[in-house]
Amino acid sequence: MFERRLGRWIGVASAGLALPVVLGVPAAFGGERAATPKVIGNPTSGKLVFTTWCAQCHTLKAAGSDGAIGPNFDRLKPPLAEATIIKAVTNGGSTVMTKAQIAKYTTTMIAYKGALTPTQINDVAAFVYTSTNKTG
Repeated sequence: MFERRLGRWIGVASAGLALPVVLGVPAAFGGERAATPKVIGNPTSGKLVFTTWCAQCHTLKAAGSDGAIGPNFDRLKPPLAEATIIKAVTNGGSTVMTKAQIAKYTTTMIAYKGALTPTQINDVAAFVYTSTNKTG
């Protein structure tokens, strides 16, 4: 048996064969935790944007909101990707929804690209993303 740390492999000698085994089992399998992905916007600034512009329609525990018009972000499985949130806020909710989701909601979120700056959109997306993608 030998170990090569640089490549994070362990070779197991068995019947003259070396079988590599990758170290670092994903968190889902009880191994190392995945690093928190870097976000585009500033989640702290995004919380203010969310509470001002989004909380009346969306529920998000991290913002203390309980809006019932749009999706409840605390219940979305899987949580939304940051890029999806940016697209929805910029271009409107229907741009990221399935036909079934569009049929479920009587109101569709408008595009905020004229009302919010690109920085505000990135910040609110970072806030929603980090609030709904907790590890551990």
